[in-house]
Amino acid sequence: MLRFCLYSLLLIALSGCTDAPEAHPEVTLTPGVAQFRTHGDYFEIDRGQGWQTFIVNGVDLAIAKPGFYPGDLAAKRDDYDRWLAGIADMGANVIRIYTLHYPVFYEALRDWNVNHPDKPLYLLHGIWLDEREDGDYMTDSTALFEDEIRKDIDAIHGNADIAERFGKASGHYTADASPWLMAWLPGDEMDGNLVAKSNQLWAGYNEYKGRYLHMKKGGLPLEGWVAHEMDTVLAYEHDRYDVFRPIGWSSWPALDPIHHPTESPNFGQDIVDCDFGQFELVAPYDKGIFTSYHIYPFNPEFIIYDPNYDKTLDAAGAVNSYLGYMKDLKSRHKGLPVLVAEYGIPSSQGVAHVNPYAYNHGGYSEAEQADIVYDLYHSCLEAGMAGTVAFEWIDEWFKRTWVTTPTMLPADRGRLWPDMMSPEENFGILSYYPLPDWSKTVDGKLGDWTDTDFFAAQQSNAALVGGQPKLGGENPNAITAVQVAADPAFLYLRIQFATAKTPDLSQLQLFIGLSTAEGDVGNHQLGALTMFSDTTLTTAQGLGFESMVLLDGDTRELRIDAAYDAMPRINGEKKTGGTPLATHDGQFALQNQLVNNNAQYMAMDVEVDGKQWPPPPKQFHPWGKLQVGNALTNTLANVQPGPNGVLEIRLPWHAIWVTDPSSRSILWDDPATPDWDVKVTEGIRVFVATAQKTGDHYRLLDAAPRAAVQGATIAADLLPLFSWATWDTVPNVVERRKPLFYALKTAFAENP
Repeated sequence: MLRFCLYSLLLIALSGCTDAPEAHPEVTLTPGVAQFRTHGDYFEIDRGQGWQTFIVNGVDLAIAKPGFYPGDLAAKRDDYDRWLAGIADMGANVIRIYTLHYPVFYEALRDWNVNHPDKPLYLLHGIWLDEREDGDYMTDSTALFEDEIRKDIDAIHGNADIAERFGKASGHYTADASPWLMAWLPGDEMDGNLVAKSNQLWAGYNEYKGRYLHMKKGGLPLEGWVAHEMDTVLAYEHDRYDVFRPIGWSSWPALDPIHHPTESPNFGQDIVDCDFGQFELVAPYDKGIFTSYHIYPFNPEFIIYDPNYDKTLDAAGAVNSYLGYMKDLKSRHKGLPVLVAEYGIPSSQGVAHVNPYAYNHGGYSEAEQADIVYDLYHSCLEAGMAGTVAFEWIDEWFKRTWVTTPTMLPADRGRLWPDMMSPEENFGILSYYPLPDWSKTVDGKLGDWTDTDFFAAQQSNAALVGGQPKLGGENPNAITAVQVAADPAFLYLRIQFATAKTPDLSQLQLFIGLSTAEGDVGNHQLGALTMFSDTTLTTAQGLGFESMVLLDGDTRELRIDAAYDAMPRINGEKKTGGTPLATHDGQFALQNQLVNNNAQYMAMDVEVDGKQWPPPPKQFHPWGKLQVGNALTNTLANVQPGPNGVLEIRLPWHAIWVTDPSSRSILWDDPATPDWDVKVTEGIRVFVATAQKTGDHYRLLDAAPRAAVQGATIAADLLPLFSWATWDTVPNVVERRKPLFYALKTAFAENP
């Protein structure tokens, strides 16, 4: 009976009835205003001189500045003014927003367009569909979503008073930005399991005939609901403001109308095939509908594994599974615009997906990011897409990536620091890193190091241990100073050798021990490092090393005490890890992160084209591989030697299991609890040693601080503690245009 009542109520809600609206004052159009419609496979624009094809060269306007969540809506008027000017300078013609912003955004957009009629910025406006943790979309989302529809439409027309509400915009909306509204794009990336549940619960709702949109009988219930919600947008805006404009529904490949046999249902992806472009228009509505997808070359993983996509060659003759998927998708929407409303590549050290036929989810420098996104843009147009919207305008520090989420703790503090191991934080066209007067530039120069920076060691070029050979100034292995610094992204080390030359990494054997956890935990043996007498060099009680940097010829790695290494547990290979323990074996591991979630495919039994599909092998990305280079030209650089014996190193916090530098939290799991645990550390102790390789061992040549080496033991109390200041608010960030800005500017100029 309850099921019947809910069904009846929803049918009433979906009937298309709209209360008579109040009259709205006539809007005076200004220069730069245009009309839009869809025509065939593309959008068209009429600027007063007839209809012309309009390629969307857009950007997703993210607004979560460092230190904030999107729901904080922290952007101010000067932020919007600066961003709009930058977006216009980049040559974009469309801004896409996902949800209602505060009134200041619409004021800024209106003012920009009024004052710059020669380069207007048109708006692709989303209407946010709240995610449901349980229930289903049709039962639980309809009333709230339609209330949001009315609020958003009134707001953009400058005709809304919205009371304060948690996590959403509110205020007095008086700026009419509607003359520059290109199209509506409600919805978001809906969860496949909830879509399937909606279809099951509302199986009888398989037809929709609305005022301006129809869905033929036989469609999925969720498709009919989407048609109704789109119809609600059209009806409300037309009744209240006497205007029509194009409309689409925001979706993603996991809900596309294509069956992908290689996809695992474990994550609710590709368990339902939906077509949100099959609806018929009803006169007098004539502006058209379009389909919209967020399309990346690495996820969902059928874009990587589908055996048909990896046969596609792009215009340059390269295998391009990304292009293969888009061509397939476009073939299912012939005669209808397909908008790529998100695409991009992150400039991060961490990697979450690997695609051998296209591009990976991370692991690229900013220069590489620019080149790749330029290629992706052209792949989208080559596939016949109606345009693109680049993701995203700014780097957002709050973002989570599945490879880092388990250990980004405390979870509510991730917004306070940029995690270079998290791809999702690094998609932006603008970066807020490095930070002025705080960050160090790893370029082999000393200009940003001063005597006020922390010294882990200062020592003369003298003998290491009594009776051992003297280390003269001509010996490049002598260490005279070690300095340590920190910023929200990296731990920095400056090592000074007693030479006027640039250190030759091919001839250098360098060990750096990092003790992040105080007490008698960590590895008490720094790898295979020995004294001149071949006695193993160990640490005294009360000191162990959780991490070790090894530079040895072509080996440039950050390694973790094997017992402390959390990766096997994160990868599902072990049930323990991430707990500092007292070990004495000198075993430090190069951490390997499972990418592509390939474990989910191991138990699948599927056929593709009549043949058994072999599940892909597990793939891993090493967190600790260090790149040599100048950070000014390679933003992934970790190590750079320079003149006068300088060696600079920077290590991403997450890679040494500092889970939150803003509170000095480190991974320190309690095996008795089911969740990951952290503790606050007092700081880091650093020990640096140069060595000469002899067989499988390394003989100690010099150390810093030398005084800490007492016999064959490293004394904990003689390693100075580096303790950096914590923070609860993000200080003094400055926006910086990545190379991606200029790559998109070039691309957009090619297709104005």
